[in-house]
Amino acid sequence: MTMPHAHIGLLSAMSHHDIDVTSHPEFGTILLTPVLSLLCLSMEPLLGDSLGAVFVGNIIAAVIYGITNVQAYIYYKQSTHDPIYLKCLVFFLWSIDGLHLIVITHLVYTYAVRDFGNIFALLKPTCILGHTRSAVTQVLVTAISDGLIRGFFGHRVWKLRVKNVLGVVVVTGIVVSSVLAFVAAVILGAKMYRASTYGELYDISWVIYVGLAACVVADVLIAASQCFLLRARRTSVARSRSVVRVLMLYSINTGSLTSLCELACLITYAVMPDNFIYMGIYFTLTKFFFNSLLATLNAREGLRRKIGGGLVAIPLVQSPGSSAQQSSGQTHGIQVHTTVEVKADGCSRESLPWKAPIATDDPLGP
Repeated sequence: MTMPHAHIGLLSAMSHHDIDVTSHPEFGTILLTPVLSLLCLSMEPLLGDSLGAVFVGNIIAAVIYGITNVQAYIYYKQSTHDPIYLKCLVFFLWSIDGLHLIVITHLVYTYAVRDFGNIFALLKPTCILGHTRSAVTQVLVTAISDGLIRGFFGHRVWKLRVKNVLGVVVVTGIVVSSVLAFVAAVILGAKMYRASTYGELYDISWVIYVGLAACVVADVLIAASQCFLLRARRTSVARSRSVVRVLMLYSINTGSLTSLCELACLITYAVMPDNFIYMGIYFTLTKFFFNSLLATLNAREGLRRKIGGGLVAIPLVQSPGSSAQQSSGQTHGIQVHTTVEVKADGCSRESLPWKAPIATDDPLGP
């Protein structure tokens, strides 16, 4: 079999610059990977598409992490009524989100500073703390964080679910796709830990495809099911209907943003597996997901003020017979007095009344 022209050009360039192949024992393995074809053409596209991509991804991740810190501060200032497990979950997610930023920053620093000028360094996973590979760590941290967040949203869907076969199928689909995404990340991390070059990952490309596809399916199912179930629980009261619309909007934003990023990562890996553009996008996934969770939690205070203070008194997790609605009116200044049972993030609240004037039309539409 004839050696590709790209590899011949690379060998000529190495000979011209007195590069000793024997000093790079991994070269024999790397030579057969498509990544190497970039090296013989120009250093500029290699650095731009690979090193530049992870650098930009690191910057975007750092910016989102700053926004996440603000969101976390706001959450703890107004989370007096939340159960302790939810506060601990947010703290744990915030902690590993910071760890994720440290790991990807170390990865970029290693490639851009410590191994500056070493073109072979871009082909090898970097090491941190002696044994743990930073590329592996960021994959596993992302899997843990996203898995917990999907579990949180999946639990909400379980509480909101319609008690029929369709509801069970949807919840099962969310659980299966979430578990599949986590298992794929663990398999990928284990393979990356043993790999001496990124080129060896081509043998398990199917794991990356399956994992990212499962992430997209899980996020779409979560967003779509929340919107459907929230819409089914709309009431005739204008304020509660507008609150439901806001919650539906947050559900759509949560699912669409992360799904688009995951889809972009999947497409770029399929089209351009020879560079790190997909990795730069992957750096931002867990940041967007956690930020969406905090934004959803922090929006509750505004919704409470929207309906006149107190808790968000809309039947979001209402099952048949679990809440009672009472209404009383007079000829002048008709008012509706509604009492509902509210369960917020796993904690039950006593039924609290709130009053809202009847609106003859809804400016937000049906």
